[in-house]
Amino acid sequence: MADALTDILRSVQMRGSIFSRAALDAPWGIESGRTASGIFHAVVRGHAWVRLADGGDPIELQRGDVVVIPAGDNHLMTDAPERATVPISDATTVDDAGMGHLVVAGGGAHTSLICGTVDFDRSDVHPVFSMIPPLLVVRDQRGRVSRVVEMLVELIAEEVDESTPGSEAVIGRLTDVLLVYVLRRYIADLPDDHVGWLGGLRDPAIAEALGLIHRHPDRSWTATELATAVGMSRSSFFGRFRSTVGETPGDYLTRWRIHLATRLLKEEQRSVAAVASRVGYRTEAAFSNAFQRVVGVRPGAYKRAS
Repeated sequence: MADALTDILRSVQMRGSIFSRAALDAPWGIESGRTASGIFHAVVRGHAWVRLADGGDPIELQRGDVVVIPAGDNHLMTDAPERATVPISDATTVDDAGMGHLVVAGGGAHTSLICGTVDFDRSDVHPVFSMIPPLLVVRDQRGRVSRVVEMLVELIAEEVDESTPGSEAVIGRLTDVLLVYVLRRYIADLPDDHVGWLGGLRDPAIAEALGLIHRHPDRSWTATELATAVGMSRSSFFGRFRSTVGETPGDYLTRWRIHLATRLLKEEQRSVAAVASRVGYRTEAAFSNAFQRVVGVRPGAYKRAS
């Protein structure tokens, strides 16, 4: 499981940064608006309520909690579940260093937040993003705040407040660790009957097979080869893979290859033929057909658009 999980966390390519420190005295209510990047909020002191603007029950956040809105959906942060809100721009000022300061002096109970962006590798075929909810808060099975997350939030808050030489680099590293830890906790706490890419990590044999596909996407894996590699019969392996991951080994291999291809086409000066060879296709035509089937456009058009 560990190797496959590492592959997943590396493939997500999260990059976090802090854009605002909030000092909020009740009563207060803020509406984020839709954002191009993902958003996260960490509670340093006090408590808050969060919900998506288009519906859903409000969730209470406590000190040390982190809420992640992966797609940047419009959401509401308030001191009480039914509190009215104002746009975040109406309550935010920006200092000379570019840090936003969100201040509401309502005279009541104090809440302190750190607000940041999280940029993901937003490949349309990355399996993980079809499985992460639009609003994510991670706690242990007893509903308690993770002590590790709480400590990371405290460290980030100290660096933001002190703003000493090197703080920007430290904040960036700590934020990345915080987000990876939140995602890892989410994966670890999935229910046993969860179906999908992440759910496959709960089965040691399937996790090993996923790791083989991740590390060697250029190999023409068959179900028989994967079953042999993880010590299972083909029929047992095929059935278990399909029931836990939600697709066949061949379909998963194709999706993983195309995900890698989208990254290569975006980030590197490679020809379509070179990318096809890199991800395991013997001909550019076969790669182009598979790419269009999964993504909806030809790889050349995707590269030009990127």
